[in-house]
Amino acid sequence: MEYENMLDQAYKELPEKTKEKSRFKMPTFESFIQGKETIVKNFTSVANTLRREPEQLLKYLSRELASVGTVDNGRLTLKGRFREEQLNKRLNDYARTYVLCDECKKPDTQLVHQDKILFLRCEACGAKKPIPVIK
Repeated sequence: MEYENMLDQAYKELPEKTKEKSRFKMPTFESFIQGKETIVKNFTSVANTLRREPEQLLKYLSRELASVGTVDNGRLTLKGRFREEQLNKRLNDYARTYVLCDECKKPDTQLVHQDKILFLRCEACGAKKPIPVIK
């Protein structure tokens, strides 16, 4: 009986985020091609949903797509023609590496610098893993 009491006590002390059963719905980019540029209409809102700075997401996309981009009024303008599928594939790759926890698969994470190393720390389960710095 003592084990069950300890288990109940441990469950009560868990953060509320770990108890939630709601599913995280991965956002997607809405984009269109205009001339030789690609416009992502909902760039800032996607970055906010992922709880990441738009500048960091822009840096990642620029590196992955080998393109230059600028953000203006919540829209991203990329030099070059990119299909929505290409952009969303890169967004999913970004989320797997820089947003979602490897242990519990929840998006409740923070990027933490410690001793010149970038870590992804999960607020839900407490897991911590080193991740590559976006150059």
